[in-house]
Amino acid sequence: MSEAIGIRFDENFLKKIEKLSEEETLDRSSIIRKLSYLGYKEFMKEKAARWYVESKTTMSGAAKMAGITIWELQEYLVNKGFVSKYSLQDLNEELNLLN
Repeated sequence: MSEAIGIRFDENFLKKIEKLSEEETLDRSSIIRKLSYLGYKEFMKEKAARWYVESKTTMSGAAKMAGITIWELQEYLVNKGFVSKYSLQDLNEELNLLN
């Protein structure tokens, strides 16, 4: 089910939407819906990554929040310049616990 809403955009943005609408041969509403969806997906990835970095959630929790796989989240974090705090020493300690 969908619901109509009213949104005000500035004139310059609407001109860009009109141009994009012509280029993509889609109506203005379809372009705005598509951009909203893409923006939402990116926003959720940013939020999930931030929560993971701030230790508010786990890697799997962040991936679920963003609607992506753990591997996709890891790739996203690397592309955004995130450096893991997990050290080689941490890995060795965990391996020793398993033995």
